[in-house]
Amino acid sequence: MFFKKIVFFILFFSSSFTLFSQTVKIYGNIKDENNNTLPYVNIFTKDNKFHDISDSIGRFAVQIPDSYEFIYFQFLNDEPLKAEIPKNNNNNIEMNITLGATNKIDDVVIEADKVNATGIISVEAKISEVLPSISGGIESLIKTELGVTGSRNELSSKYSVRGGSFDENLVYVNGIEIYRPQLIRSGQQEGLSFINPKMVSEAKFSSGGFEAKYGGKLSSVLDISYKHADKNEFSATASLLGGSLFYQRLSKNKKLSILSGLRYKTTRYLLKSLETAGDYDPRFIDFQTYFSYIINSKFDIRFLANVSDSKFNFIPQKGTTNFGNVKKLLSLSVFYTGQETDRFYSNTGALSFNFHPNKNLNYSINLSVYSANESEKFDIIGFYDLNLLNNDIGTDNAGDSTLNLGNGAYMQHARNYLLINGLQATQTGYFKKDNHYLNWGILYKYDLINDKIDEWSLLDSASYSVPQNDENLTVDENIKAKNPLINNRFTTYVQDKYLIQDYLMQYEFIGGIRFHYNTPGDEFLWSPRFAIAAKSLGKNKHVIRFSGGIYYQPVFYREIRKFDGTIADNKSAQKSIHFVLGHQFRFNALGRNFKLFTEIYYKKLDNIIPFEMDNIRVKYYADTRTSGYVKGIDTKIKGDFVPGIDSWFSLSFLKTEEK
Repeated sequence: MFFKKIVFFILFFSSSFTLFSQTVKIYGNIKDENNNTLPYVNIFTKDNKFHDISDSIGRFAVQIPDSYEFIYFQFLNDEPLKAEIPKNNNNNIEMNITLGATNKIDDVVIEADKVNATGIISVEAKISEVLPSISGGIESLIKTELGVTGSRNELSSKYSVRGGSFDENLVYVNGIEIYRPQLIRSGQQEGLSFINPKMVSEAKFSSGGFEAKYGGKLSSVLDISYKHADKNEFSATASLLGGSLFYQRLSKNKKLSILSGLRYKTTRYLLKSLETAGDYDPRFIDFQTYFSYIINSKFDIRFLANVSDSKFNFIPQKGTTNFGNVKKLLSLSVFYTGQETDRFYSNTGALSFNFHPNKNLNYSINLSVYSANESEKFDIIGFYDLNLLNNDIGTDNAGDSTLNLGNGAYMQHARNYLLINGLQATQTGYFKKDNHYLNWGILYKYDLINDKIDEWSLLDSASYSVPQNDENLTVDENIKAKNPLINNRFTTYVQDKYLIQDYLMQYEFIGGIRFHYNTPGDEFLWSPRFAIAAKSLGKNKHVIRFSGGIYYQPVFYREIRKFDGTIADNKSAQKSIHFVLGHQFRFNALGRNFKLFTEIYYKKLDNIIPFEMDNIRVKYYADTRTSGYVKGIDTKIKGDFVPGIDSWFSLSFLKTEEK
């Protein structure tokens, strides 16, 4: 009986509203001045009571009361465009919008900031193409965000977030989680990033406290969406460090979109300046293609394929390092023989089916396969001399050797092979109703891993093998192992986003939960998460948010491989509890626009696997577990420090402690 009354009340209220307020449907396409479609454009009324967003190819359809005279369109952080709504007797109004690089309005100023409980920020991928960086890619931009620290090796694109390791960062491309090579030791071996900046339409990043729809890692998430072709184009670039080809095509009926990119990179000329001289031959090549086909207004298919081949060949010759202080200056010279040959080959294929019966409902089914074949082979012998140098700068032979302190030799051998084959199937969707935005997902992953390790080193000091054994030749380090591993992972999540607004404030609430099971750890994990945000609508617009939750990182493979090559018995997931308090404030100073970001965070760590860094390789103490915490504050001010140039200044404080 009570339920019938509620239904009657809702129907009566809806009917009454219809009687007193007629609505109009506004639809159309959004393009720029060059006739290129613009994806994900914000569409809203002046009072922000009605808002929507265009799809990936610039199409939109919104319903608003006919009392509104104007509607606003905003792309990224550009100034909003104020458009007058045509008046006619038809409730369906077509408006095709053209947005320029900068759209200015005089009678009203609407800030770009919106209430955002997730803490997800947008990254302008195109900037990475002109950013001066050896590694290149969008990762170079991510290193400038709150809480992010890049690798000390400038040849590497790896980054850590708020005290975590490189392996704690999620990367998605079109909803597919991306894996990185596992055997890479140094930046010289690291090839191209999976992400091709020319194919990106949207890049989003979070430093922590992210939503339940992202999972499986402890620190951060980078979510990439590839674009739908908006024109026919071919471009090519070339330099001493490589080159690229890019092609996009849009069919005449605008249903078929093709994006293809071929990239080549070599750091050969840069490596000549390293302390270890030799013949470096790094060659990295990558090909990607992305097809999307719109069958009708309710159904589309997308396909992404990637092939990456990274080769690193090295014949070392000589290396010299000087060290010490003013009183005692030493020199270590090493003469080499032998070579190193490494290869990291991978391919990925992903097929996506999308069904959207209306603008408020969407179903997606994604199937993807992944394969990686990595090999690391080297036999290198080094003969070294340690000498005391003349540190008297007033003499003619300053810097020359005055005394030989020792000599010896060593040999390093490796024949390491890693093969990974993976399968992933997901069903995701969303449903929008009034101020609610519901997301859900079901995920299954299968990984078959085969690791073969054959690695040893021999140290000879002053004609004595170390460690010394009169009967047998004993090597310093000997690792031989074969590790097959099957990893089945099952995940499901659901979350709801709710937006409310009054005359002074805008509020957003997000609540969700993620369930996970994986076979190596044989454990069921649940990860509740929440986020709330508030935005003032007055003259001084502030956005304040608070988020938190429980985050798990189930083991993959490297975390449980011990230094001797064997697999640890404890395969349970690492755990982190996040709390993040953030604030954004846009202001004007000295006639220039600025934006201040601040985040205070605390992470409680449990069942964490300690690790050490060997160049850029993370080596885990797989049979050890510990706990601790990380806390700190990140702040960043961004704006026109130099007129016409977007620049920023950031400052971070972090403290971490093991308990």
